[in-house]
Amino acid sequence: MLLLTQYYEPEVGAAQTRLRETVAGLRERGFRVTVVAPVPSYPLGVIPEPYRWWRPMRTRILGATVIRLPTIAIPGARMSRRIVAQAAFAGVSMASLGLAGRHDVVLVESPPLLLAVTARAFRAAGLPYVFHVADPWPDFPIAMGYLRSPAARRLAYGIEDLAYRGAAAITTVSPGLVELLSAKPSAAGRVRLLPNGVDTDRFDASVTPAEGRRRLGWPEWFTIVYVGTVGLAQGIGSLLDAAALIEVPVSIRIVGEGVEKPALVARAEAMKLTNLTFEPAVPQAEVPAILAAADAALVILRAGPLFEQSLPTKLLEAMAAARPVVVGADGLAARIVGDADAGYLARAEDAAGLARAIEACSRDPERVRKGAAARATVVTDYDRVAILDRLAGILREASMR
Repeated sequence: MLLLTQYYEPEVGAAQTRLRETVAGLRERGFRVTVVAPVPSYPLGVIPEPYRWWRPMRTRILGATVIRLPTIAIPGARMSRRIVAQAAFAGVSMASLGLAGRHDVVLVESPPLLLAVTARAFRAAGLPYVFHVADPWPDFPIAMGYLRSPAARRLAYGIEDLAYRGAAAITTVSPGLVELLSAKPSAAGRVRLLPNGVDTDRFDASVTPAEGRRRLGWPEWFTIVYVGTVGLAQGIGSLLDAAALIEVPVSIRIVGEGVEKPALVARAEAMKLTNLTFEPAVPQAEVPAILAAADAALVILRAGPLFEQSLPTKLLEAMAAARPVVVGADGLAARIVGDADAGYLARAEDAAGLARAIEACSRDPERVRKGAAARATVVTDYDRVAILDRLAGILREASMR
């Protein structure tokens, strides 16, 4: 199998973790995997020193061959810069067509949607592909207020149509997105649910928050953490507003990087928030220790129908760590936590509601029970083993077309 993706290790992020574990799981199921990705630059748009030579590089990560292609990385938060970087990789990814004869199927990770062009080139060369939609483009940037030009939207939807019509199967992460994509004529009848999952064995649910804090040298305060991308979809600004309203002692730690972080750090300093700190992103191997040191975890998303269908990996990781979750979001994430009685809910972008939810969490003697309910839910419904079995079946079926 060939995996074509914009994001991969050693970059840090939810997508990178999911894809690394996907590759490892597929290899355990008998797949020979080659990954094609650009040189690392996410999320800051800066290429690390070892990758700055303008030439392809071949490495091995967890037993899989990883081919890094030179491309353009542009620091900054603008969507236009992101699209330039994505377009650059989509262009150079055509070089991977030379690998077509050595593989049976391609798994294409979207975004970026522009990889549709390379995917169709693989199809023309006789290699079928599965198109995985982690975030629906162009619907996502349109919902964020981008792609306002009718001509740009027509072009983007045309590329989406190109991707779906050529795919042997289309996979996506939530029932709502299955419904959204299935309504598109180019995808109808081939959309399969492939939710995000989590390797529950990575998380030791027996570690108490106090013990976790001692291991990290954190002070013994009620602690709530956000671990993940500080990006456009999350709406972390509402957390800053909530922090200003909270009337109980709390330490809020935002662990991660992203395009919105510099502006949010400056805003937090201007607000003189003493109960909230920003910390650098950590390698994925350190995420269990961060969650173990928390009394609860945060999952925040912007308001809007598109975000209501999101299933953040950070939610599943927090639940696997047996931590209750404070959710500032509408839709699927809130339903999962609410149905399991595994946390505390506030509406998306409702700072006052989020402050009340954090305060309720700090006072609740049932926190440990809610954390146990969270872990039980992911073990039953979102364990990565069953999800990888499903993906392996989809890939094998696609390879025979």
